[in-house]
Amino acid sequence: MELGHTILAMVGSRPARVRCNTCQGEHAYRGPPEKKKGTWVPASDRVSKPAVTSWEALLREKDISRARPYSAKDRYNAEELLQHPVFGIGLVQEVRGDKISVAFKADVKTLVHGKA
Repeated sequence: MELGHTILAMVGSRPARVRCNTCQGEHAYRGPPEKKKGTWVPASDRVSKPAVTSWEALLREKDISRARPYSAKDRYNAEELLQHPVFGIGLVQEVRGDKISVAFKADVKTLVHGKA
């Protein structure tokens, strides 16, 4: 845990002695905490996220009139447009087996496809 400290003594431009503002204990300055190899990182930070692109930029070169009505029975390919009855126009970004990631104006949703 990183707590606030008050500098008591300096050697040149580096703090030498500090007092903890929480417990009032005094000790030698240890420097900023270092990130240790193998420390826990939330999954949301571990997964590489694609660059954020505006909705308008995603659809800039697409013909919206060619969007197919969404059906879980149909199969879709990446970069294909679909018309979802609830979410509206969507752009298929990734195909993973029987699931697709579709970017809608409000959010990216995972939908099923190719179900008989």
